[in-house]
Amino acid sequence: MIIASMIVKTMLGKAEEVTLKLNKLPNISTHGIYKEDNIIVVIEAEKEEELESFAKYMSSEINDVLGVYPTFISADSE
Repeated sequence: MIIASMIVKTMLGKAEEVTLKLNKLPNISTHGIYKEDNIIVVIEAEKEEELESFAKYMSSEINDVLGVYPTFISADSE
């Protein structure tokens, strides 16, 4: 299991709207909005590729997302 925290940067004034969309996605939880346009998220995945897919999806498919930036990644050593 891999757990990663990321900052999702949004257009100014769009963070709450984007948060609602992110909360509908599996294995993603939101943990607040920082400085008006940054959403703190935690993602759980089985493989690294899933993390990359989530980040790409958020950046390209969710309107008003400007970027996704990893801040911490931890993996079980199984």
